[in-house]
Amino acid sequence: MDKTKASGFVGSRHQDDEPHLIQEIIRTHQVLLAELTRRTGVKSSRFAVMRLLADADADVGVMELARQLGINAAAVTRQVQELESEALVRRRADPNDGRRTGIRLSPKGRRLMGELLECSRGFEQVLSSALSAKEMAGAAAALNKLRTFVEGLR
Repeated sequence: MDKTKASGFVGSRHQDDEPHLIQEIIRTHQVLLAELTRRTGVKSSRFAVMRLLADADADVGVMELARQLGINAAAVTRQVQELESEALVRRRADPNDGRRTGIRLSPKGRRLMGELLECSRGFEQVLSSALSAKEMAGAAAALNKLRTFVEGLR
């Protein structure tokens, strides 16, 4: 069977000794998120929504969260409803458009986010046993450069 068809990426032809960057990024992403979820007890999808809200300077709408996360608005709405039921986020009507709702972390959500970030930093320290400080900085810089480039393609 053709390797490109077996991998599910028709047209992506790599020689056996060439790196498979996207495959490695995806596999590493999955493993890191699974471990972070195990360590924090918080699903990665929930962590992603909370991280965006924590970084925001103002209320954020569902559509904006969906755009930033690259998922549909219905999935974000479900996440927000779960977070709201646990008093981790607050919603309020947009004063300029009654059809829209702004979302922000509640004080309880901010406390939890602080704990999650602390746990995340601890996990990064564990990762530093596998990579030198120079390798960690290089990996972060390379991933940041790739992300910025891909965002520019939109």
